[in-house]
Amino acid sequence: MVGQHEVLESVFVEMDPVLHGFGGVLVELLDVGEGYVLLETAVGTGNRLLRFSSESPELAYAVFEAELRPPK
Repeated sequence: MVGQHEVLESVFVEMDPVLHGFGGVLVELLDVGEGYVLLETAVGTGNRLLRFSSESPELAYAVFEAELRPPK
């Protein structure tokens, strides 16, 4: 059905507003029927920071996990 999706994973990542410019991001992995969508949204403003689509669940989960890893 159009417009329906299932939230598979949803994680709030707290950030330092002084260092990053905002207080945190919401990272979500959605099942949208024909594929998967990864969204990153700035919590304070609602600005979309990232939208990644894939038909592969393995790739979608790999990108989701990579986005949650701390930078090296």
